[in-house]
Amino acid sequence: MSSIEIFKTNIKGKRAAANLATDLQQLFPEYKITVDIDDCDKVMRIESNRGEVKARDIIKLMKQKNVLCEVLNY
Repeated sequence: MSSIEIFKTNIKGKRAAANLATDLQQLFPEYKITVDIDDCDKVMRIESNRGEVKARDIIKLMKQKNVLCEVLNY
């Protein structure tokens, strides 16, 4: 079962996006993570082919890194 969550963020810049994606990937190696910093919502898309994306855990980690992160309803 696969799952996708899309988050609105305030990630600033490609380097920050890459660093955050790397941090998340270390904690959640089964996730495929992309960030579109050119989008007005700085969209982060996370896909899991092994169950649900743990949105609460993602939001909590991002908050610890002082990054706004909320689930976008699509």
